[in-house]
Amino acid sequence: MTLSLTPEGSLFARVGEERLRRVLWAFYAKATADDLLGPVFARIGPFPRGGWPLHIARLEGFWRAVTGGPSAYRGQPGPAHTSLGIGPAHFGRWLALWEQTLGEELPAAEAAALLGLARRMHPNLERHALATPPEAPHVH
Repeated sequence: MTLSLTPEGSLFARVGEERLRRVLWAFYAKATADDLLGPVFARIGPFPRGGWPLHIARLEGFWRAVTGGPSAYRGQPGPAHTSLGIGPAHFGRWLALWEQTLGEELPAAEAAALLGLARRMHPNLERHALATPPEAPHVH
């Protein structure tokens, strides 16, 4: 008998590890080639090399966690989007590409569920992205 770390009815169990990874790589291939989003992601390095394997692994951990899968993710997605120079248009484009990719890679029910999660996260991420970072203390 093997012990499953993933509840059988979880979204992660329905999507599966390989399909989730495929979705992320397919999505970020689109995002890095996009005129609006590409420059934001350029800091990670040339896709699919540079820092992308580590970045995708971190994102996979995040999506595993929010879909009920096994994950060691302990990041803070909101603050991670602060000071990137992104705004509402970037998030709108991100969601459009995410929806397109999900539709291409997943069955309709799983695509809709992942899109719903992204739409619910959107306001929090955008709020952090638009926040003005605190100024560094002045040294006198």
